[in-house]
Amino acid sequence: MSERNNQLPQPTVVLRALVFALPASSVKKWLLRKVGYAVHPTATVRSSLVWKVDQFEIGPGATFGRYNLVKNVRKVSLGRQASIGRMNLISAHPVYKRLYAEGAALTLGDHAVITSRHSIDCSGAVTLGEYAGIFGHRSTALSHSIDLRRDAQAAAPITIGARCFVGTNCLLLGGAELPERSVLAAGSTLVRAKGEQTPGLWAGIPARRVADVDGQWFDRTETHTMRVWVPQEDHIVEKAF
Repeated sequence: MSERNNQLPQPTVVLRALVFALPASSVKKWLLRKVGYAVHPTATVRSSLVWKVDQFEIGPGATFGRYNLVKNVRKVSLGRQASIGRMNLISAHPVYKRLYAEGAALTLGDHAVITSRHSIDCSGAVTLGEYAGIFGHRSTALSHSIDLRRDAQAAAPITIGARCFVGTNCLLLGGAELPERSVLAAGSTLVRAKGEQTPGLWAGIPARRVADVDGQWFDRTETHTMRVWVPQEDHIVEKAF
């Protein structure tokens, strides 16, 4: 694919970064719209460092948390009631932003979640389906690497299906696809998809499907689980958070 030249003027890049660093407010959302970002009036947008992001879409009721670093990404999109927590690193290498028409993008479907302290390399694009989530801490999506056969750098998309649960400290590599309504167990490594796309519990290095999974969580209608089970009483406290 031929090289694209769509770099934003430096004053626009700086102005967008300054506006994104402001505390959450209706004025901030108005300013973000003025500098070219699509931010719904009901969204919540907290202070973060956003640098050289061409398109930013934050849908109705969506939340973008504080202290995130987002850089060199072509497009970030949060669907209705989607949520990104705090202190995440979301980035792409500028080469892929320039050369890959569909690369350098992060897309969260409606009610999808990325919690806190994760590293998301979007060079080949990362997509979470509706109600999917990367939970816990320190999970890494690494979408670019070296193609040894071609002796060339390359990137491939990472797809997390609808209503999937990615546990803490997982690694997802370029080309990986987690089937919808699946769980990626904590500490697992998901590599390029090789045929089997059956929902279930995926675990190990590399991750393999090891069991079926089910539960009320997969059919929830809200973004976040706010209930707490108290085992001593076998009792669930509603809206505990």
